[in-house]
Amino acid sequence: MKRPTTRGGLSSPPGRTIQRLRMLLPALLLAALTGCATAKVPQFDAFANAGTAYTQAVTGLITEVGDSAINANSVKLIGDQRLLTPDPLPIPSIRQQDQEMRDYLAQLNRLQAQTTLLGNYFQALADLATSSAPQSFATEVTNVANTLGGVTQEVRGTAIAKQAQIANVAGSVGGLIVKGVQGRELQKELEARKDTISQVLQLQQAMLQTLGRQAQANAQFTNALDYDQKVIVPLTTGQVTPQTQQAWMAERLALLSQPVLVDQVNTAAKAALSLQQAWNKLLTNDLSLADIQAITSELAPVLTSLDALKQPPAGGNPQ
Repeated sequence: MKRPTTRGGLSSPPGRTIQRLRMLLPALLLAALTGCATAKVPQFDAFANAGTAYTQAVTGLITEVGDSAINANSVKLIGDQRLLTPDPLPIPSIRQQDQEMRDYLAQLNRLQAQTTLLGNYFQALADLATSSAPQSFATEVTNVANTLGGVTQEVRGTAIAKQAQIANVAGSVGGLIVKGVQGRELQKELEARKDTISQVLQLQQAMLQTLGRQAQANAQFTNALDYDQKVIVPLTTGQVTPQTQQAWMAERLALLSQPVLVDQVNTAAKAALSLQQAWNKLLTNDLSLADIQAITSELAPVLTSLDALKQPPAGGNPQ
Protein backbone atom coordinates (compact mmCIF):
# COMPACT_ATOMS: atom_id res chain seq x y z
CA MET A 1 0.00 0.00 0.00
CA LYS A 2 1.11 3.58 -0.57
CA ARG A 3 2.33 5.28 2.55
CA PRO A 4 -0.08 7.97 3.78
CA THR A 5 0.72 11.66 4.11
CA THR A 6 -0.68 14.14 6.55
CA ARG A 7 -2.07 17.63 6.10
CA GLY A 8 -0.34 19.59 3.39
CA GLY A 9 1.14 16.42 1.88
CA LEU A 10 4.02 16.27 4.37
CA SER A 11 4.53 13.43 6.79
CA SER A 12 5.09 14.61 10.35
CA PRO A 13 7.43 12.35 12.34
CA PRO A 14 5.56 10.60 15.19
CA GLY A 15 8.26 11.60 17.68
CA ARG A 16 7.77 15.27 16.83
CA THR A 17 4.03 14.99 17.48
CA ILE A 18 4.66 13.56 20.95
CA GLN A 19 7.25 16.28 21.68
CA ARG A 20 4.82 19.05 20.64
CA LEU A 21 2.17 17.56 22.87
CA ARG A 22 4.53 17.43 25.87
CA MET A 23 5.23 21.14 25.37
CA LEU A 24 1.49 21.88 25.50
CA LEU A 25 0.71 19.80 28.59
CA PRO A 26 2.02 22.34 31.15
CA ALA A 27 -0.24 25.00 29.64
CA LEU A 28 -3.20 22.63 29.79
CA LEU A 29 -2.39 21.78 33.39
CA LEU A 30 -2.13 25.47 34.29
CA ALA A 31 -5.52 26.14 32.71
CA ALA A 32 -7.03 23.29 34.71
CA LEU A 33 -5.46 24.39 37.99
CA THR A 34 -6.55 28.00 37.58
CA GLY A 35 -10.13 27.02 36.81
CA CYS A 36 -10.09 28.57 33.36
CA ALA A 37 -13.68 29.42 32.47
CA THR A 38 -13.26 29.15 28.73
CA ALA A 39 -11.90 26.47 26.38
CA LYS A 40 -8.89 28.39 25.07
CA VAL A 41 -5.71 27.46 23.21
CA PRO A 42 -4.32 24.69 25.47
CA GLN A 43 -7.31 22.35 25.29
CA PHE A 44 -7.80 22.62 21.54
CA ASP A 45 -4.10 22.42 20.70
CA ALA A 46 -3.58 19.48 23.05
CA PHE A 47 -6.61 17.67 21.63
CA ALA A 48 -5.46 18.36 18.06
CA ASN A 49 -2.02 16.90 18.82
CA ALA A 50 -3.52 13.86 20.52
CA GLY A 51 -5.72 13.46 17.44
CA THR A 52 -2.65 13.73 15.21
CA ALA A 53 -0.88 11.02 17.21
CA TYR A 54 -3.95 8.83 16.78
CA THR A 55 -4.31 9.42 13.04
CA GLN A 56 -0.60 8.83 12.38
CA ALA A 57 -0.74 5.55 14.30
CA VAL A 58 -3.89 4.37 12.54
CA THR A 59 -2.76 5.24 9.00
CA GLY A 60 0.51 3.41 9.60
CA LEU A 61 -1.23 0.37 11.07
CA ILE A 62 -3.68 0.19 8.15
CA THR A 63 -0.70 -0.08 5.80
CA GLU A 64 0.71 -2.92 7.89
CA VAL A 65 -2.65 -4.72 7.93
CA GLY A 66 -2.79 -4.49 4.13
CA ASP A 67 0.73 -5.89 3.85
CA SER A 68 -0.16 -8.77 6.17
CA ALA A 69 -3.22 -9.61 4.07
CA ILE A 70 -1.15 -9.80 0.88
CA ASN A 71 1.47 -11.95 2.62
CA ALA A 72 -1.21 -14.34 3.86
CA ASN A 73 -2.72 -14.59 0.39
CA SER A 74 0.75 -15.23 -1.08
CA VAL A 75 1.21 -18.11 1.37
CA LYS A 76 -2.17 -19.46 0.24
CA LEU A 77 -1.12 -19.30 -3.42
CA ILE A 78 2.11 -21.13 -2.63
CA GLY A 79 0.19 -23.84 -0.77
CA ASP A 80 -2.37 -24.19 -3.55
CA GLN A 81 0.40 -24.60 -6.12
CA ARG A 82 2.13 -27.26 -4.06
CA LEU A 83 -1.09 -29.26 -3.85
CA LEU A 84 -1.47 -29.16 -7.63
CA THR A 85 2.17 -29.84 -8.57
CA PRO A 86 3.18 -30.83 -11.20
CA ASP A 87 0.10 -29.12 -12.68
CA PRO A 88 0.15 -25.31 -12.64
CA LEU A 89 -2.30 -23.24 -10.64
CA PRO A 90 -5.05 -21.98 -12.98
CA ILE A 91 -4.36 -18.42 -14.12
CA PRO A 92 -8.02 -17.32 -13.60
CA SER A 93 -7.73 -18.36 -9.94
CA ILE A 94 -4.59 -16.26 -9.49
CA ARG A 95 -6.18 -13.26 -11.17
CA GLN A 96 -9.33 -13.58 -9.07
CA GLN A 97 -7.28 -13.55 -5.87
CA ASP A 98 -5.25 -10.60 -7.17
CA GLN A 99 -8.48 -8.67 -7.72
CA GLU A 100 -9.75 -9.57 -4.26
CA MET A 101 -6.53 -8.17 -2.79
CA ARG A 102 -6.84 -4.98 -4.87
CA ASP A 103 -10.42 -4.54 -3.66
CA TYR A 104 -9.36 -5.05 -0.04
CA LEU A 105 -6.50 -2.56 -0.35
CA ALA A 106 -8.88 -0.03 -1.94
CA GLN A 107 -11.13 -0.32 1.12
CA LEU A 108 -8.14 0.23 3.41
CA ASN A 109 -7.13 3.26 1.35
CA ARG A 110 -10.59 4.76 1.92
CA LEU A 111 -10.20 4.22 5.65
CA GLN A 112 -6.74 5.83 5.53
CA ALA A 113 -8.17 8.82 3.68
CA GLN A 114 -10.89 9.19 6.32
CA THR A 115 -8.32 8.95 9.11
CA THR A 116 -6.07 11.60 7.56
CA LEU A 117 -9.03 13.95 7.06
CA LEU A 118 -10.04 13.42 10.68
CA GLY A 119 -6.59 14.58 11.77
CA ASN A 120 -6.86 17.54 9.39
CA TYR A 121 -10.21 18.46 10.96
CA PHE A 122 -8.80 18.38 14.49
CA GLN A 123 -5.93 20.65 13.45
CA ALA A 124 -8.23 23.02 11.57
CA LEU A 125 -10.43 23.20 14.66
CA ALA A 126 -7.41 24.13 16.77
CA ASP A 127 -6.50 26.80 14.19
CA LEU A 128 -10.03 28.18 14.44
CA ALA A 129 -9.83 28.24 18.25
CA THR A 130 -6.56 30.20 18.23
CA SER A 131 -7.16 32.49 15.25
CA SER A 132 -7.56 36.25 15.43
CA ALA A 133 -9.50 36.00 12.14
CA PRO A 134 -11.92 33.15 12.87
CA GLN A 135 -14.19 33.64 9.87
CA SER A 136 -11.45 32.65 7.41
CA PHE A 137 -10.58 29.55 9.43
CA ALA A 138 -14.27 28.69 9.82
CA THR A 139 -14.46 28.24 6.04
CA GLU A 140 -11.45 25.91 6.12
CA VAL A 141 -12.97 23.83 8.93
CA THR A 142 -16.25 23.55 7.04
CA ASN A 143 -14.50 22.44 3.86
CA VAL A 144 -12.49 19.76 5.68
CA ALA A 145 -15.60 18.59 7.53
CA ASN A 146 -17.61 18.30 4.32
CA THR A 147 -14.87 16.28 2.63
CA LEU A 148 -14.61 14.07 5.71
CA GLY A 149 -18.38 13.48 5.59
CA GLY A 150 -18.23 12.37 1.95
CA VAL A 151 -15.33 9.97 2.51
CA THR A 152 -17.03 8.59 5.63
CA GLN A 153 -20.06 7.63 3.54
CA GLU A 154 -17.73 5.72 1.21
CA VAL A 155 -16.10 4.00 4.19
CA ARG A 156 -19.49 2.94 5.54
CA GLY A 157 -20.14 1.17 2.23
CA THR A 158 -17.03 -1.02 2.43
CA ALA A 159 -17.16 -4.72 3.26
CA ILE A 160 -14.92 -4.06 6.28
CA ALA A 161 -17.42 -1.58 7.74
CA LYS A 162 -20.31 -3.96 7.10
CA GLN A 163 -18.50 -6.65 9.10
CA ALA A 164 -17.87 -4.27 11.99
CA GLN A 165 -20.06 -4.15 15.07
CA ILE A 166 -20.64 -0.42 15.41
CA ALA A 167 -21.86 0.41 18.90
CA ASN A 168 -22.44 3.79 20.50
CA VAL A 169 -19.95 2.97 23.25
CA ALA A 170 -19.22 6.54 24.29
CA GLY A 171 -22.88 7.54 24.33
CA SER A 172 -24.66 10.00 22.09
CA VAL A 173 -23.40 13.56 22.23
CA GLY A 174 -26.54 14.98 20.67
CA GLY A 175 -27.78 16.10 24.08
CA LEU A 176 -24.48 17.57 25.23
CA ILE A 177 -24.42 21.33 25.64
CA VAL A 178 -21.30 22.97 24.23
CA LYS A 179 -20.03 25.34 26.88
CA GLY A 180 -17.08 27.46 27.90
CA VAL A 181 -16.08 28.20 24.29
CA GLN A 182 -14.60 31.48 23.14
CA GLY A 183 -15.84 32.75 19.80
CA ARG A 184 -19.12 32.52 17.92
CA GLU A 185 -17.60 30.68 14.92
CA LEU A 186 -16.04 28.00 17.11
CA GLN A 187 -19.25 27.55 19.10
CA LYS A 188 -21.23 27.23 15.86
CA GLU A 189 -18.82 24.64 14.43
CA LEU A 190 -18.85 22.47 17.56
CA GLU A 191 -22.64 22.52 17.73
CA ALA A 192 -22.90 21.58 14.05
CA ARG A 193 -20.35 18.77 14.11
CA LYS A 194 -20.38 17.38 17.65
CA ASP A 195 -22.39 14.25 16.76
CA THR A 196 -20.75 13.72 13.36
CA ILE A 197 -17.19 13.51 14.75
CA SER A 198 -18.30 11.21 17.54
CA GLN A 199 -19.89 8.89 14.96
CA VAL A 200 -16.71 8.90 12.83
CA LEU A 201 -14.69 7.83 15.86
CA GLN A 202 -17.23 5.11 16.70
CA LEU A 203 -16.95 3.83 13.13
CA GLN A 204 -13.16 3.88 13.35
CA GLN A 205 -13.18 1.99 16.63
CA ALA A 206 -15.43 -0.74 15.22
CA MET A 207 -13.42 -1.05 12.00
CA LEU A 208 -10.13 -1.24 13.89
CA GLN A 209 -11.55 -4.09 15.97
CA THR A 210 -12.46 -5.86 12.71
CA LEU A 211 -8.99 -5.20 11.27
CA GLY A 212 -7.47 -6.63 14.44
CA ARG A 213 -9.37 -9.88 13.93
CA GLN A 214 -8.37 -9.96 10.27
CA ALA A 215 -4.71 -9.32 11.13
CA GLN A 216 -4.90 -12.18 13.65
CA ALA A 217 -6.26 -14.57 11.01
CA ASN A 218 -3.66 -13.43 8.47
CA ALA A 219 -0.82 -13.96 10.94
CA GLN A 220 -2.03 -17.43 11.92
CA PHE A 221 -2.23 -18.44 8.26
CA THR A 222 1.20 -17.01 7.43
CA ASN A 223 2.85 -18.43 10.55
CA ALA A 224 1.54 -21.93 9.83
CA LEU A 225 4.04 -22.36 6.97
CA ASP A 226 6.90 -20.88 9.01
CA TYR A 227 5.99 -23.10 11.97
CA ASP A 228 6.22 -26.24 9.89
CA GLN A 229 9.55 -25.24 8.37
CA LYS A 230 11.22 -23.70 11.43
CA VAL A 231 9.74 -25.75 14.29
CA ILE A 232 8.21 -29.05 13.17
CA VAL A 233 10.81 -30.07 10.57
CA PRO A 234 13.89 -29.39 12.75
CA LEU A 235 12.31 -31.18 15.73
CA THR A 236 11.23 -34.29 13.82
CA THR A 237 14.43 -34.65 11.79
CA GLY A 238 16.90 -34.48 14.66
CA GLN A 239 18.15 -30.95 13.89
CA VAL A 240 17.46 -29.66 17.41
CA THR A 241 20.73 -30.20 19.27
CA PRO A 242 22.07 -28.84 22.58
CA GLN A 243 23.77 -26.13 20.52
CA THR A 244 20.61 -25.09 18.63
CA GLN A 245 17.83 -25.76 21.11
CA GLN A 246 17.73 -22.23 22.56
CA ALA A 247 17.31 -20.74 19.09
CA TRP A 248 14.67 -23.37 18.26
CA MET A 249 12.77 -22.60 21.48
CA ALA A 250 12.87 -18.86 20.75
CA GLU A 251 11.56 -19.44 17.23
CA ARG A 252 8.71 -21.59 18.56
CA LEU A 253 7.80 -19.01 21.18
CA ALA A 254 7.75 -16.21 18.62
CA LEU A 255 5.55 -18.14 16.21
CA LEU A 256 3.09 -19.19 18.93
CA SER A 257 2.82 -15.70 20.49
CA GLN A 258 0.21 -13.16 19.43
CA PRO A 259 1.68 -10.98 16.67
CA VAL A 260 2.73 -7.46 17.63
CA LEU A 261 0.59 -6.01 14.83
CA VAL A 262 -2.56 -7.49 16.36
CA ASP A 263 -1.78 -5.93 19.75
CA GLN A 264 -1.08 -2.59 18.08
CA VAL A 265 -4.34 -2.52 16.12
CA ASN A 266 -6.27 -3.45 19.28
CA THR A 267 -4.46 -0.61 21.09
CA ALA A 268 -5.51 1.81 18.35
CA ALA A 269 -9.13 0.66 18.72
CA LYS A 270 -8.96 1.45 22.44
CA ALA A 271 -7.43 4.84 21.62
CA ALA A 272 -10.37 5.56 19.31
CA LEU A 273 -12.69 5.05 22.28
CA SER A 274 -10.50 7.29 24.46
CA LEU A 275 -10.57 9.95 21.75
CA GLN A 276 -14.39 9.73 21.62
CA GLN A 277 -14.53 10.35 25.36
CA ALA A 278 -11.99 13.20 25.10
CA TRP A 279 -14.09 14.77 22.31
CA ASN A 280 -17.14 14.74 24.60
CA LYS A 281 -15.11 16.43 27.34
CA LEU A 282 -13.71 19.00 24.92
CA LEU A 283 -17.27 19.95 23.99
CA THR A 284 -18.21 20.54 27.62
CA ASN A 285 -14.90 22.19 28.61
CA ASP A 286 -14.00 19.27 30.88
CA LEU A 287 -10.89 17.99 29.05
CA SER A 288 -8.03 17.36 31.48
CA LEU A 289 -4.32 16.66 31.43
CA ALA A 290 -5.01 13.06 32.42
CA ASP A 291 -7.33 12.55 29.43
CA ILE A 292 -4.65 13.68 26.97
CA GLN A 293 -1.89 11.72 28.68
CA ALA A 294 -3.99 8.55 28.61
CA ILE A 295 -4.33 8.74 24.82
CA THR A 296 -0.70 9.58 24.10
CA SER A 297 0.58 6.95 26.53
CA GLU A 298 -1.49 4.32 24.74
CA LEU A 299 -0.19 5.34 21.33
CA ALA A 300 3.47 6.17 22.08
CA PRO A 301 4.74 2.54 21.75
CA VAL A 302 2.78 2.09 18.51
CA LEU A 303 4.21 5.28 17.00
CA THR A 304 7.73 4.32 18.06
CA SER A 305 7.34 0.90 16.46
CA LEU A 306 5.97 2.35 13.22
CA ASP A 307 8.74 4.93 13.13
CA ALA A 308 11.32 2.14 13.47
CA LEU A 309 9.82 0.38 10.43
CA LYS A 310 10.59 3.47 8.33
CA GLN A 311 14.28 3.47 9.29
CA PRO A 312 16.68 1.87 6.78
CA PRO A 313 18.75 -1.09 7.96
CA ALA A 314 22.36 -0.44 8.90
CA GLY A 315 24.29 0.32 5.73
CA GLY A 316 21.08 0.30 3.70
CA ASN A 317 18.96 2.85 1.93
CA PRO A 318 15.46 4.06 2.90
CA GLN A 319 12.57 2.27 1.27
